[in-house]
Amino acid sequence: MTARTHAELHNIRVGVERIIKISDRVVGIGPFGIGLDGLLAAVPGAGVLYSAFAGLLLLAYGIRARASLGTLLHMAVYLTIDTLIDLPDLVPSPVSAVVAVFDTLFTGHKWAGNLLLKHMDDTVYVEGPPRRLGGHPEYADVEARVRSGEERRRIVFLG
Repeated sequence: MTARTHAELHNIRVGVERIIKISDRVVGIGPFGIGLDGLLAAVPGAGVLYSAFAGLLLLAYGIRARASLGTLLHMAVYLTIDTLIDLPDLVPSPVSAVVAVFDTLFTGHKWAGNLLLKHMDDTVYVEGPPRRLGGHPEYADVEARVRSGEERRRIVFLG
């Protein structure tokens, strides 16, 4: 289930970027964007289903990328709020239009996805288990900087 190679990490990154674009930026208008999450908020039930599915997919990508528990929880908060915003649309009412506008402005999928991408950028992924990498110059250099406090990146072994 978790990524074991840099190629798999690349595919995770592409998947996260795709969800961000589809969910919150299919059509861009200056600094604002409208995506499926906002458009489907006007369709009873569809917004909730899409938002929940896209959110679960982002969390699955986070688990595959071995994101920290704190990052996963932070993402879950954004995604839960984004999904709960759509709940009033299950029953059409005059409030539905207001909720659809608010859901378009609350770009939880984008925030959660960007949080995961930044976390991945702040992580050094090393292929293989630690015991096979003894003496690997690139790894030894990063490890020394992390241990000295000069650098704050995490080191994750993919093996």
